[in-house]
Amino acid sequence: MQDLYSSLTQGLSGTQEKLTACWKWVSSQVKYVTAVKGKLCIAGKCFFQDDLWQDPSITIHTKIGNCANSAMLLASLVRNALLPNQAYCVLGNLHSSKPGGHAWVKVVVDGEDFIMEATSPKAPALVPEGAAERYEPVHYFNDKEVLAVVGRTQLVPYAVAYSDWLADYLNWAYIKATKARE
Repeated sequence: MQDLYSSLTQGLSGTQEKLTACWKWVSSQVKYVTAVKGKLCIAGKCFFQDDLWQDPSITIHTKIGNCANSAMLLASLVRNALLPNQAYCVLGNLHSSKPGGHAWVKVVVDGEDFIMEATSPKAPALVPEGAAERYEPVHYFNDKEVLAVVGRTQLVPYAVAYSDWLADYLNWAYIKATKARE
């Protein structure tokens, strides 16, 4: 992960330049698919997943991912340039013609909140959060913390969950939510 970050940001000095380089690679090099099917084995128990959340290193290797895979990879890359409270992977709802669950990245640069849409190279790299009215965050997480917005519910596909353990986590996060900073 750090090797990819270093190669993408070599010679760049500004934080926004580095974030944009990471976003550009993920949004253009990772093929977006709506579902990544796979077999997940943990502690001797295996499950077939209709939509597998894979480790960012696997997404780098396969260059295939759904919105969650792409957002987790992008969040992992930008964390190299930002403090933990400045970069989050977000699970939330995207309100468009057909509202549904979606994943993206939130970053804070120079005190301003931005979203980064990891699945589209046609979107701007950094969109001011206030201008992204269709994006409704529900859960924020990174390598240091997990936060949930109290009173918000995740829409499908996340509401139906990709696995039993994720359903338990989402329900627990909703019930015992730590109020997210918005």
